[in-house]
Amino acid sequence: MMKLKNSVRGVTLLEIMLVLAIAAMVIVMSVRYYQSASANQQANGILQMIQGVTAAADGLAQGTGSYSVANVSTTTIQPLMPNNSMTTPWGGEITVSNAAPSTYDVSITAMPGQVCALLSARLAGNPKYTSIAPGTCPTSGSTTFSYTYTGTN
Repeated sequence: MMKLKNSVRGVTLLEIMLVLAIAAMVIVMSVRYYQSASANQQANGILQMIQGVTAAADGLAQGTGSYSVANVSTTTIQPLMPNNSMTTPWGGEITVSNAAPSTYDVSITAMPGQVCALLSARLAGNPKYTSIAPGTCPTSGSTTFSYTYTGTN
Protein backbone atom coordinates (compact mmCIF):
# COMPACT_ATOMS: atom_id res chain seq x y z
CA MET A 1 0.00 0.00 0.00
CA MET A 2 1.18 3.44 -0.91
CA LYS A 3 1.24 6.10 1.72
CA LEU A 4 0.04 9.57 0.66
CA LYS A 5 1.82 12.63 1.94
CA ASN A 6 -0.35 15.07 3.71
CA SER A 7 0.16 18.26 1.65
CA VAL A 8 -2.70 20.29 3.09
CA ARG A 9 -1.40 23.25 5.04
CA GLY A 10 -3.14 25.95 7.03
CA VAL A 11 -3.05 29.67 6.48
CA THR A 12 0.06 31.29 7.86
CA LEU A 13 0.09 34.32 10.12
CA LEU A 14 1.79 36.37 7.40
CA GLU A 15 -1.03 35.65 4.95
CA ILE A 16 -3.66 36.68 7.51
CA MET A 17 -1.80 39.91 8.26
CA LEU A 18 -1.56 40.71 4.54
CA VAL A 19 -5.30 40.23 4.04
CA LEU A 20 -6.08 42.40 7.08
CA ALA A 21 -3.74 45.17 5.84
CA ILE A 22 -5.44 45.21 2.44
CA ALA A 23 -8.88 45.27 4.06
CA ALA A 24 -7.82 48.18 6.32
CA MET A 25 -6.59 50.19 3.31
CA VAL A 26 -9.85 49.63 1.47
CA ILE A 27 -11.86 50.77 4.51
CA VAL A 28 -9.73 53.90 5.04
CA MET A 29 -9.96 54.89 1.38
CA SER A 30 -13.72 54.38 1.29
CA VAL A 31 -14.20 56.56 4.40
CA ARG A 32 -12.09 59.33 2.84
CA TYR A 33 -14.03 59.10 -0.39
CA TYR A 34 -17.33 59.30 1.50
CA GLN A 35 -16.20 62.38 3.45
CA SER A 36 -15.04 64.08 0.26
CA ALA A 37 -18.26 63.25 -1.58
CA SER A 38 -20.34 64.47 1.38
CA ALA A 39 -18.46 67.81 1.54
CA ASN A 40 -18.81 68.21 -2.22
CA GLN A 41 -22.56 67.59 -2.01
CA GLN A 42 -22.93 70.12 0.83
CA ALA A 43 -20.90 72.73 -1.10
CA ASN A 44 -23.14 72.21 -4.14
CA GLY A 45 -26.25 72.64 -1.97
CA ILE A 46 -24.95 75.87 -0.41
CA LEU A 47 -23.90 77.19 -3.82
CA GLN A 48 -27.46 76.62 -5.06
CA MET A 49 -28.82 78.43 -2.00
CA ILE A 50 -26.48 81.38 -2.59
CA GLN A 51 -27.57 81.50 -6.22
CA GLY A 52 -31.18 81.54 -4.97
CA VAL A 53 -30.36 84.42 -2.62
CA THR A 54 -28.76 86.30 -5.53
CA ALA A 55 -31.78 85.73 -7.77
CA ALA A 56 -34.16 86.84 -4.99
CA ALA A 57 -32.11 89.97 -4.22
CA ASP A 58 -31.91 90.87 -7.91
CA GLY A 59 -35.67 90.39 -8.19
CA LEU A 60 -36.32 92.63 -5.19
CA ALA A 61 -33.98 95.33 -6.47
CA GLN A 62 -35.20 95.18 -10.06
CA GLY A 63 -37.81 97.91 -9.63
CA THR A 64 -35.57 100.35 -7.76
CA GLY A 65 -32.14 99.46 -9.10
CA SER A 66 -30.77 99.45 -5.55
CA TYR A 67 -30.36 96.67 -3.01
CA SER A 68 -30.66 99.07 -0.07
CA VAL A 69 -33.82 100.81 -1.35
CA ALA A 70 -35.41 97.42 -2.03
CA ASN A 71 -34.63 96.49 1.59
CA VAL A 72 -32.63 93.37 0.70
CA SER A 73 -32.24 91.40 3.94
CA THR A 74 -32.74 87.94 5.39
CA THR A 75 -36.34 88.86 6.25
CA THR A 76 -37.25 89.86 2.69
CA ILE A 77 -35.35 87.06 0.95
CA GLN A 78 -36.34 84.08 3.14
CA PRO A 79 -39.97 83.93 1.87
CA LEU A 80 -38.61 83.73 -1.69
CA MET A 81 -36.42 80.70 -0.96
CA PRO A 82 -37.59 77.08 -1.44
CA ASN A 83 -39.47 75.94 1.69
CA ASN A 84 -38.91 79.41 3.17
CA SER A 85 -35.64 78.03 4.48
CA MET A 86 -32.20 79.55 4.79
CA THR A 87 -30.83 76.70 6.89
CA THR A 88 -27.69 74.85 5.80
CA PRO A 89 -27.37 71.04 5.64
CA TRP A 90 -25.32 71.09 8.85
CA GLY A 91 -27.82 73.28 10.76
CA GLY A 92 -26.19 76.68 10.26
CA GLU A 93 -27.99 79.77 9.01
CA ILE A 94 -27.60 81.94 5.92
CA THR A 95 -28.14 85.64 6.55
CA VAL A 96 -28.21 88.61 4.21
CA SER A 97 -27.16 92.01 5.55
CA ASN A 98 -25.40 95.33 4.93
CA ALA A 99 -27.35 96.09 1.77
CA ALA A 100 -26.04 99.16 -0.04
CA PRO A 101 -27.08 100.44 -3.48
CA SER A 102 -24.91 97.93 -5.34
CA THR A 103 -23.78 95.38 -2.76
CA TYR A 104 -24.85 93.13 0.13
CA ASP A 105 -23.25 90.48 2.34
CA VAL A 106 -24.17 86.80 2.60
CA SER A 107 -23.01 85.15 5.85
CA ILE A 108 -23.06 81.42 6.57
CA THR A 109 -22.63 80.18 10.14
CA ALA A 110 -20.76 77.13 11.36
CA MET A 111 -19.55 76.06 7.91
CA PRO A 112 -17.26 72.99 8.00
CA GLY A 113 -13.73 73.79 6.82
CA GLN A 114 -13.77 71.43 3.84
CA VAL A 115 -17.11 72.81 2.61
CA CYS A 116 -15.88 76.38 3.12
CA ALA A 117 -12.77 75.74 1.03
CA LEU A 118 -14.82 74.18 -1.79
CA LEU A 119 -17.41 76.98 -1.74
CA SER A 120 -14.78 79.73 -1.61
CA ALA A 121 -12.99 78.24 -4.60
CA ARG A 122 -16.23 78.05 -6.58
CA LEU A 123 -17.34 81.60 -5.71
CA ALA A 124 -13.85 83.00 -6.39
CA GLY A 125 -14.48 82.32 -10.10
CA ASN A 126 -17.40 84.80 -10.08
CA PRO A 127 -16.16 88.42 -10.16
CA LYS A 128 -19.36 89.63 -8.46
CA TYR A 129 -18.43 87.87 -5.21
CA THR A 130 -15.72 89.66 -3.26
CA SER A 131 -14.15 89.25 0.18
CA ILE A 132 -13.21 85.70 -0.76
CA ALA A 133 -9.87 84.28 0.21
CA PRO A 134 -9.82 80.52 -0.46
CA GLY A 135 -8.05 78.61 2.26
CA THR A 136 -8.75 81.22 4.95
CA CYS A 137 -12.01 79.85 6.29
CA PRO A 138 -12.66 80.60 9.97
CA THR A 139 -12.70 77.70 12.40
CA SER A 140 -15.71 79.17 14.19
CA GLY A 141 -18.27 81.90 13.67
CA SER A 142 -19.51 82.78 10.21
CA THR A 143 -18.05 83.07 6.74
CA THR A 144 -19.11 86.17 4.82
CA PHE A 145 -19.15 86.72 1.07
CA SER A 146 -19.94 90.13 -0.41
CA TYR A 147 -21.96 90.34 -3.63
CA THR A 148 -21.38 93.43 -5.76
CA TYR A 149 -23.49 94.22 -8.78
CA THR A 150 -21.19 95.30 -11.59
CA GLY A 151 -23.83 96.23 -14.15
CA THR A 152 -23.19 93.12 -16.29
CA ASN A 153 -24.58 89.62 -16.06
